[in-house]
Amino acid sequence: MNARAFLAIATLSLATTAFAADGNFDRTLKVGPSPNISVATGSGNIHIKPGSDGQVHIVGHVHSNSGWFGSDAESRVQQIVNNPPIVQNGNDVTIGQRHSNDLFRNISIDYEVTLPRTSNIDAATGSGDMEIQNAGSTLKAQTGSGNIHARGIAGASTLGTGSGDIDFQQTSPGDVRAETGSGNIVLHGLSGALKSSTGSGNIEIEGQPTSDWKISTGSGNVQLALGSSAHFNLTADTGSGNLNVSQPITMQGSLNRHHISGVVNGGGPVIHANTGSGDITIR
Repeated sequence: MNARAFLAIATLSLATTAFAADGNFDRTLKVGPSPNISVATGSGNIHIKPGSDGQVHIVGHVHSNSGWFGSDAESRVQQIVNNPPIVQNGNDVTIGQRHSNDLFRNISIDYEVTLPRTSNIDAATGSGDMEIQNAGSTLKAQTGSGNIHARGIAGASTLGTGSGDIDFQQTSPGDVRAETGSGNIVLHGLSGALKSSTGSGNIEIEGQPTSDWKISTGSGNVQLALGSSAHFNLTADTGSGNLNVSQPITMQGSLNRHHISGVVNGGGPVIHANTGSGDITIR
């Protein structure tokens, strides 16, 4: 290896080291029953799981990749580590930043949060995945680009992603809203009202429609697992695909291979299901 090539490799290695800066912080807060927890990061993943009642434990992984020599990335990372963006006001805890701030420029923060199961959770990331496991009396989860995986949620929930999949399981009744610009949606254990849509992707839902459901996909299949005893009014449309209903249905209006309107088991909440291109299956 000649001297010029060696110098180039050494310079690149040094530059790579200089570009990146990392740090971590760890905080524990005391809270009362059913705290309100807000977690937000402009870029990064959010992981939430149940912990001890009466406390919130927060671990933040801070990373910067500024891309230039002489940047202040390391200094800004250290500032964040020394003074994490955590604010507590009684039973309200705010973690992270929702708006642009020069301190957080080109910095991503991954959050690991353990909290009481009965917390009310509001989580948001501009770009990153979310995983919420067995915690949350209520949940609001929003990401600009990323997947949302939420299991064991005990109440009303609103889930949205600009691009990504949504996988959700509910353990107690509550209204649900689940929307993605592009991705698949899988929902389990629903009992309440529902609005669910994707611009492109499949929708699979298991549960009981105790209030009206509205389900739509621009391109994809819709599968509903409701059980033989479910009672509802159905309106289903597909631009190109098949319609299949396992329950006995009393048809209303004229027959149409791409449209069904009818009453199942005496009727009940209204289910509107629509796909621009795909099959609709109800069982």
